Amino acid sequence: MDIKQLNYFMAVAQAGSFSKAAENLTVSQPTLSVAVKKLEEELGVRLFYSFNREQRLTDEGLRLMNGARRLMDVYQQTVEDVRVMDHNTEGSFMLGLSPLFGACFFGDLLPGFAAAYPNIHIEIVEDGANRIDEKVARGEVDLGVSLNTDRLTAAVEKRHFTTQRNVALLHESHPLAERDSITVADLRNESFAIFNHNFILHRQIVEACHAAGFRPRFALLTSQWDFMVELVSKNHAVSILPKPVLEKQSHPHVKCIPLTDSMKYWDIVLTWNKEKYMPRSCRLFLDYISRNLPPDDL
Repeated sequence: MDIKQLNYFMAVAQAGSFSKAAENLTVSQPTLSVAVKKLEEELGVRLFYSFNREQRLTDEGLRLMNGARRLMDVYQQTVEDVRVMDHNTEGSFMLGLSPLFGACFFGDLLPGFAAAYPNIHIEIVEDGANRIDEKVARGEVDLGVSLNTDRLTAAVEKRHFTTQRNVALLHESHPLAERDSITVADLRNESFAIFNHNFILHRQIVEACHAAGFRPRFALLTSQWDFMVELVSKNHAVSILPKPVLEKQSHPHVKCIPLTDSMKYWDIVLTWNKEKYMPRSCRLFLDYISRNLPPDDL
């Protein structure tokens, strides 16, 4: 017994005639008759009897009609649940997010989405952007937040999220602290406190130093930006961080100087593996973010 058989059976019961039911369903009468006959054979009961040129339900037919109405209600609701994307949508997906991006941009986005879609659960996988890229490429997360680089694989789709400025962090007494702007080359004689190898920003800083003609010396490699700020505040190192980080972790003895070379901007993208199925819950989140992007700082 399937949905089509039940639909045919209910049409005959409601019309009281095979010919009228066939006309309502836009099928031939023999097709309808055969379908109902097969249903009776499958169930081993008689569903209709003829009286005054009408098809009337037997006791077994009445019981099937009552059950069929409930089944069709459930079926229609299931179809609607699949088609309609509303605030009652349920589901879950995995979001790859570094603590840095989370602290800077998702403090309002995640609660806002949860309020709009309370039945969707987001499982956050926290790691550096390098590893998030790897997880996206392997299909281990549904959506990632990363830096825009030429190392993203062909299987990875990306969408702009925000562009922010990078700044050099210097102690207030540093000779460069009063400059309006500096370049990475100006920092060639400094010791750096920067993110460790799990972060794309680490690679970008090192490559920028090499492009400027020097190999950087490291006072600290860490995943904690507050640790970097602390070293700079004690005049033990310099650092390069995105400007939004300093809005979360400012220090009175640390000056933030804009960079003007290849490290000028921090271009953040949303990434996903286009060869992997994206759950509807994740698509809703992607659409929500696209409507609530943080402003670019250009």
